[in-house]
Amino acid sequence: MQSRVGKPGVALRGFLPSPAGGSCYEEGMEALAAALFVAFIAPAGTVLASDWTNYEAKGYGFSMLVPKGTAVREKEWGGGWGGITAFSEGVRLYGQAKLGPKATDDEIEKYAVQVIGIPAINWTQIDSGKNQRGWIRYYTFKATSGSKLVFGGYGVGPKGNYLLYLETTPADYNEYKADYNKWYESIRLE
Repeated sequence: MQSRVGKPGVALRGFLPSPAGGSCYEEGMEALAAALFVAFIAPAGTVLASDWTNYEAKGYGFSMLVPKGTAVREKEWGGGWGGITAFSEGVRLYGQAKLGPKATDDEIEKYAVQVIGIPAINWTQIDSGKNQRGWIRYYTFKATSGSKLVFGGYGVGPKGNYLLYLETTPADYNEYKADYNKWYESIRLE
């Protein structure tokens, strides 16, 4: 992973390839999936297949696994953005979509920084790619501010623009980092 270098407001996508030598896509997807899996699967110590259910946000064009019994609410964020929120085991999950014309990466990034509330200088781009799991193009990120760690992805899919992320603590993220991969693999854009 590369640390964000630059000034606030500089595009998050200006990072070098992974120093680990693996493909940025594979490492980014592994890291994102690990972070998201931890938030919902690992804390409960459950088996993915039996205690999770696929949640389809058909109106927003995405689906993902959520723990059985988790209350998922739809929410409008304004500016054409809407989606779902969920809370389980101390972790908040957000799935947001702005359907319609494809926005630029800078427009989605600006929205993401605004809605998450962590300045761009505190973001790290983990990966980027195209044509995977329904994404036309995507960026995987991690942002930290104090005891708040946000991990997710943003980009464009067939129906519009997306911002999917979770909010947890750095300690929780670090403890279960490898497990987030399995959860992220469940996310699909239609």
